[in-house]
Amino acid sequence: MQYIIIIAIVTIVITLAMIISHIKATKKLRARLTESFGKMPEQKKCEFESIESYHRHKKEHPINSEIIDSITWDDLDMNVVFKRINTCLTSVGEEYMYDALHQVQIDKDILLKRESLISCLEENPEIRLKLQMNLAKSGKYNYSGLASFIFEPDAKTLMHPFMYNILALIPIICACTAFFTQYGVLFFIFAAILNGFVYYSTKLKIERELPAIRYFSSVLHCINRFYKIKGLETFPFFNELNKSFDIFKNLRTNLSGIMRKDVSDIAIFIEYIKIIFLTDIRSYNRTIQRILKYSEDFHTLYKCLGEIDMAICVLSFRKSLPFYCLPSLHSENSICFEDLYHPLLSEPVPNSGKISRNSIITGSNASGKSTFIKALAVNGILAQSIYTCAAKSINIRPSLIITSMAVRDSISEGDSYFIKEIKSLKRILDKVQDTACTCFVDEILKGTNTIERIAASASVLKYLHSTDCLCVTASHDIELTHILSGEYDNYHFREYITDDGIHFDYKLKEGPSQTRNAIRLLHHMNFDSKIVEDAEAMVNKFIDSKTW
Repeated sequence: MQYIIIIAIVTIVITLAMIISHIKATKKLRARLTESFGKMPEQKKCEFESIESYHRHKKEHPINSEIIDSITWDDLDMNVVFKRINTCLTSVGEEYMYDALHQVQIDKDILLKRESLISCLEENPEIRLKLQMNLAKSGKYNYSGLASFIFEPDAKTLMHPFMYNILALIPIICACTAFFTQYGVLFFIFAAILNGFVYYSTKLKIERELPAIRYFSSVLHCINRFYKIKGLETFPFFNELNKSFDIFKNLRTNLSGIMRKDVSDIAIFIEYIKIIFLTDIRSYNRTIQRILKYSEDFHTLYKCLGEIDMAICVLSFRKSLPFYCLPSLHSENSICFEDLYHPLLSEPVPNSGKISRNSIITGSNASGKSTFIKALAVNGILAQSIYTCAAKSINIRPSLIITSMAVRDSISEGDSYFIKEIKSLKRILDKVQDTACTCFVDEILKGTNTIERIAASASVLKYLHSTDCLCVTASHDIELTHILSGEYDNYHFREYITDDGIHFDYKLKEGPSQTRNAIRLLHHMNFDSKIVEDAEAMVNKFIDSKTW
């Protein structure tokens, strides 16, 4: 009797300790999520090879939207922009948002539906926090491989899956024969050994797929917890999520521990039973067959969960900005903006204006022209993906954002700087043939000599003017502002040199740049006066003799 009491007391103490530990962990998670929401995320290392898996698979299959290409993505440092936005709590959310930022959503209804979900989350902070806690429990699993199950489920299928069901019945039949023949036990042992061999040989084949299966189980548990939250029924995406979840929900209990090692005595005994009856392999087969049969629903489940995690992330991003706006999309080929800034800058200088025609932006180095056109381009992508802009207002035409900026030569590809540059420009010229584009070019054709650069640049820009695109280019070549005065508007940034040094206000101004500062900077940096005087004399002589 005493032993029973002691065992009961120990059991109660252990149970209470587990409950208290769970409560503390929940409170800690709640506090962490509350504290970090609306704050700039910590700049942790991102496994982009894993995060881009969904986008990489999608690119290999036909889609109906325009994609931000890799050159534009790199030109605009969009991986850094992604890290600035990213507070997603699941791998699905990260992968989905990474792909969403690559998609130009011409269909405004998709953007409005996303915005409707964000509004619901903002108006219901307690529901939003409960969703966050459930998403956090699902967590992240790099290289889970779940995205591959959307696009290539047939590649995950084991041949002749029905055979595993037959093999699982053999030990049962053998055990039953033990009542009728003394060889029944031997038959059972032989069947167990055979199934053990099948189990381990099959495990080697599906080892790579097991992380995805386990993570899928975690995702299903996460979604199952959603429906304990009251008030979600009217939220966008939850109706579709519920329909898809109903198809897969009965799989969740069989997948979390599939072929997972455990050293406890009970777990080892249970594993032997699973091996004999091929339980985990049959669970794997049922999961793959269900995904194959309902592939569209599986994709819908993935997308809806991604939309929910992304919406919470975007809401947090908005609250972390000095200010933001929802973009206005119009049919006019122009960009109208008030207090627009680059979201990566800690102390941005906002700019306001309207670019209603193709435009050339001039100015000296470090004056702000490159940062400005990047701010325009980045906000153009954010407007058409997460319906959020770093500005007080912005009106744009739905269009593909395409750039040619940070060109680098490539030793491995055998391309010089100039070859890489003209290839970058050629892809823009090809794309504008059949797609509404907004193009941003920084220092066009700077990889060649002055005369040919100006002539070729003027020709390229004239050609772009004849297409259905809006082109904004930053250049040092003041000559372009004169050659293209009939086709391109002019804006500039300028600097101010005083005895204290060089100063920039980073404000956009109308008209071409009227200042030159390179030689004045030589003087300011105490170069020999002879160098400065000779340089000024040559510039004046060149200006007097040159005509365009």
